[in-house]
Amino acid sequence: MKRSTKIFVGLILLVLISAQAVGLFLLVRPAPVSALTLSETSITLMMDEGRRVPHTVEPASASAKLLHYKVSASDPVVAWIDDKNEMLVALSPGTCTVTAEVDGQTAKVEVTVLSESILCGTWTAENGDTLTIDGTLLCTLETAGKPVTYALARDGFTPGENSNPYRYVKLTGTGLTLYYDRLLNTVRLHPADGDADRMFAKN
Repeated sequence: MKRSTKIFVGLILLVLISAQAVGLFLLVRPAPVSALTLSETSITLMMDEGRRVPHTVEPASASAKLLHYKVSASDPVVAWIDDKNEMLVALSPGTCTVTAEVDGQTAKVEVTVLSESILCGTWTAENGDTLTIDGTLLCTLETAGKPVTYALARDGFTPGENSNPYRYVKLTGTGLTLYYDRLLNTVRLHPADGDADRMFAKN
């Protein structure tokens, strides 16, 4: 085979291989998000509550599916925790409009936050101990039929390793610290006397 013929055949093979590579790239290239839909257009939260609002994007093959929440700094009733949890958090009573955004596409949800805290009510530990919290954050811990009452106050959450100030609510009182995990919806009691922590779930 003449040299010129070999070169010509080589060029043809190179063009074919390049065309296949380009076609494969176009086939697997992630599609941009063309539409964002939230499962709800309005939600009502209790104080201290956190909630996810499920969402879908179009097309389903779109690569960017991570949700970002935005709320006006002048109306901070809720706040997003982080991109991983995609949770709205009730910070204070009132209403506001929250904008969700994915890859430039947006959707809105109206949020109403009630004045009563989601902490109010009765929580139960695995061993049967109960924890009752009223609207004034007065906490009654009952162990073996013996109630002890603590006056609690919000103290924020002290950032530390693997902590998230929007995931947790910290309540402090004399002899007791309470942590509420918005993501797991559980309460952890940390006694000041050195006893082991106790976990409680909402009844």
